[in-house]
Amino acid sequence: MRQLTLPWKIPILAVAVIAGVFHYYCSGFGSPEPRTFRGLHLSMLLPFVFLLYPAGARSPQRRPSVLDLLAALLCLVAALYTVVYADRLNQRFIGFHAVRPEEVVLGGLLAIAVVEACRRSISKWFAATVVLVLAYLLTCQHWPGLFHYRAFTLDRAIEILYLPNDEGMFGFLMGISADILYIYILFAAVLIKTGAGDYLIEFASWAAGWSRGGAAKISVVSSAFYGTVSGSTVANVYATGSFTIPMMKRSGYTPKQAAAIESVSGVGGQIMPPIMGAGSFIMSEVTGIPYFTIIKVAVIPAVLYYLGVFCMVHFIALKRGIQAIDRADRPPLRRLFRRSYFFLPFLIVVSLLAYGYSPSKAAFHTIWVTLLLSFLDRATWLTPKKLLDTLFGAMVNCALIAAVLAGSGMVVGILTRTGVALAFGSILVSVSLNSLLLTLIFVFIVISVLGTGIPTTPAYIIAVTVGSYALSKFGVTPLAAHLFVFYYAVLADLTPPDAVTSFAAANIAGAEPMATGIEGFKLGLAGFLVPFAFVFQPALLLQGSWVEVAISVSLTSLGVISLAAGVIGYLLAPLNALQRLLLLCAAGLLVFSAQAVEIAGLAVVLGVGLWSFFDRRAGRLCRAAADLQG
Repeated sequence: MRQLTLPWKIPILAVAVIAGVFHYYCSGFGSPEPRTFRGLHLSMLLPFVFLLYPAGARSPQRRPSVLDLLAALLCLVAALYTVVYADRLNQRFIGFHAVRPEEVVLGGLLAIAVVEACRRSISKWFAATVVLVLAYLLTCQHWPGLFHYRAFTLDRAIEILYLPNDEGMFGFLMGISADILYIYILFAAVLIKTGAGDYLIEFASWAAGWSRGGAAKISVVSSAFYGTVSGSTVANVYATGSFTIPMMKRSGYTPKQAAAIESVSGVGGQIMPPIMGAGSFIMSEVTGIPYFTIIKVAVIPAVLYYLGVFCMVHFIALKRGIQAIDRADRPPLRRLFRRSYFFLPFLIVVSLLAYGYSPSKAAFHTIWVTLLLSFLDRATWLTPKKLLDTLFGAMVNCALIAAVLAGSGMVVGILTRTGVALAFGSILVSVSLNSLLLTLIFVFIVISVLGTGIPTTPAYIIAVTVGSYALSKFGVTPLAAHLFVFYYAVLADLTPPDAVTSFAAANIAGAEPMATGIEGFKLGLAGFLVPFAFVFQPALLLQGSWVEVAISVSLTSLGVISLAAGVIGYLLAPLNALQRLLLLCAAGLLVFSAQAVEIAGLAVVLGVGLWSFFDRRAGRLCRAAADLQG
């Protein structure tokens, strides 16, 4: 991102203030009608992608170029066109009314600008994906079989990208960005700027630093806490990793292990309620399930994910004899208690959601409470400069999301309007031989491939458009299907060869990026088991009695622990190859809801546990005998 100098920085900061105040006001007191609001939202954000992100290495790094200014002006004009003519556009019918020449020009140029904005600021692979889908729209009449569709003229093709109110660049995805995402990104920015993020890291140091391998466990706990604030995997890694990675290296973890532990911990932040990634808000809008319901059912899977990571680092510490961190490196409880009011914003937002407030209204009220709390400590005052930095940071993050959702809106509109989504779903059902397990595996593979080069949100949107139809054929509920896709879209950040969080952590640790990515994938395997578990055991999503929920949580927890022990090679004592293989098989068996299969898995775990226990006893006796002989 450019580091703009004066005078370029002044108008951008001014718009950041205007955009922040405007969206904050709308979240509390109501917004304009959807097309107007979405047009204003995009007109405030998309131009700044071109002003803040250079086209390449040779572009000016301190100021926008002439082409950047022209592209920003185009985005502003094209978005404001939908605002000025909102009444007329709301009355027209797609495919029936004529498309005006200026709409063809503005819509076509804006589609190109969105692709370029995504290339600059998000991912060249996502931009290439959007280009591929756009090419399909213009050539679908030449494709064979299920992918054949009637031809679109240029004006009708641009029409479905630019003018609908439910899809395309200004469709429901842009509505989510305007209505909810901006205010929650602003909320997260306020929390971090007032010191809540730093406090959560300190609290994790006190809570986990006393145990074996304490430095790594601080990374796990602090990333889980910080993830409730940031909702971003890479931001999570940089915020907590700059503190935890050097501590892990001093404790005895190798640079590769320290970076991998931080990356696998940071990834989980995006699935940790109450502020999950943008996908959770999209999930609520698409499925019609209240946001509070989504974050409520997401708690158990998120905890199970972090249980798996915690067990991984615990077994590594036992295997390598890594001790707790020094007491001097852990914050005193008195200091933590004095600033415990930082937990209030989380309690308030969850309470308001539970009471029936909309997500945007809950964030609206929690923000002003957080602002007041910041003045309880002189060091955390949200001064005018801090507030300006907060609004600027929120605008930058929202501009990136607006570009992503504009591109994703085009992709989803094309896939649904041409029937490609249903075609892919039918293919998945066919090749899976009517097996739910195979279908889940194929969906997982599709998401992993998409997520290798595409950010979480568009990967989730595209994959769920294709995969939800296939999973619905097996009776999987919409909530379970969407959560399954969302979790793996998040975990795709751990999947080599483009494991972005691992590469970010490797940069901090001074480790080799690809080796860190492979190590992070290995340490995250226990978490990869969880989505399969809640599809086969709906009680993990609170669908069933409390007894059923307790049984499912217990068995899945045992499966996650078994998988961690099998991967690391340590339980109560070092494990041999057969013991590790048995634990890995038992972890797989404990995923399924069939009683006989679960009993078999439980029996294997108990058997290996007893075996490991006697191995430890035998090891102690051998060491005692050796000491006596010495």
